[in-house]
Amino acid sequence: MSESESAPFFLCYVETTRRCNLACPYCMSRLPGPAPGPEMTTDELKHRVLDELALARPGAAVAFSGGEMLLRPDALELVRHAGDKGLAVFLNTNGIALTEEILPQLRDAAQGRLVVVLPFNSVEEDVQRWTRNDSAATVKSAAERCADAGVDYFFLVTVSSKSAPSLAETMNYLKRRQVPVLRAPFVPRGAGADHRDLLLTRELMKEFVHPALTANELAYISFTPFFASPEKLAEVWEQKGVRIEGIGCQAGRSFAAVSTEGDITPCVQLLDSEASCGNIRNARLSEVLDSHPVFTGLKSRDKLGGKCGRCRYKMSCGGCRALAHYVNGDIFAEDPTCFFEPEDETTVSPLEERQTAQTGKFLEFLKYNEPWNTLF
Repeated sequence: MSESESAPFFLCYVETTRRCNLACPYCMSRLPGPAPGPEMTTDELKHRVLDELALARPGAAVAFSGGEMLLRPDALELVRHAGDKGLAVFLNTNGIALTEEILPQLRDAAQGRLVVVLPFNSVEEDVQRWTRNDSAATVKSAAERCADAGVDYFFLVTVSSKSAPSLAETMNYLKRRQVPVLRAPFVPRGAGADHRDLLLTRELMKEFVHPALTANELAYISFTPFFASPEKLAEVWEQKGVRIEGIGCQAGRSFAAVSTEGDITPCVQLLDSEASCGNIRNARLSEVLDSHPVFTGLKSRDKLGGKCGRCRYKMSCGGCRALAHYVNGDIFAEDPTCFFEPEDETTVSPLEERQTAQTGKFLEFLKYNEPWNTLF
């Protein structure tokens, strides 16, 4: 087995541009003022990001994002370079520019290892239109074009106080169609800084968000709070041979991010924040991933504070680091949305048995379905 085949899953988000053909009200990458520097060039993206990622994490995945990445004239060139370096390609797009003509070109440039990521926040059309400044029909049509072109896709659901009440219905809709889901919590980044009322609360998490995600085993990546048995998870990793280090917060562990101007953070939600760990223009991405104190601290989780630091699920969950930063001002603080109150590391959540069983179903899906069994 090669090094890339045996290495745990790793995904680096790369925001390639702040330009977009939509104007979503809380867009993370749309800044209220001027950008802090010039957009990364083609050469910088190729050599300071993609080459460095392939060096540090062979066989990893790169998630090209924006803004709208397909507005860059070098989009195909960047996808081709990633494919040549052995990286899988996730393409985050709003779907508007994802035409029938470009899809096969993107697929071939990625050497067949292309997954499209489409934004779908709610089955309620008024919620989807407000949060995305667009109709759900756009992403549904884009998903159909992906299927016709033989390109895999999944949906990214940004969960906020506005979309939380309809999340169960949204999860049911996607589960019936066997569409994998990555949930992302709303954070007050970029244009979202004016919408702090959209932040999730502990009460919303307990009443709406957690039950909806728990019921859909295809939404189990980067899921917090997460209460599956750490001991049984370790056994299942071994039995299934699935290359993933955990289910909970992946910031700094299986995830990293690079901004349009080259700043490096442990999570895309933390771009444009004080959690920057350097810039590709004056630091090597490979070295930041392996040795920056924030990344090493997030991997070990020895620095987690509050109840996250004393929790039985510290390694398998870890709490959302982005929400800890935006609400508590400290990336290592406790997750402000967690409703579990552990006395110490022996306290067991009443949800442990169910989430452990659901995790087994999720790993079965990863193991026996393409392209996931080639990524994990």
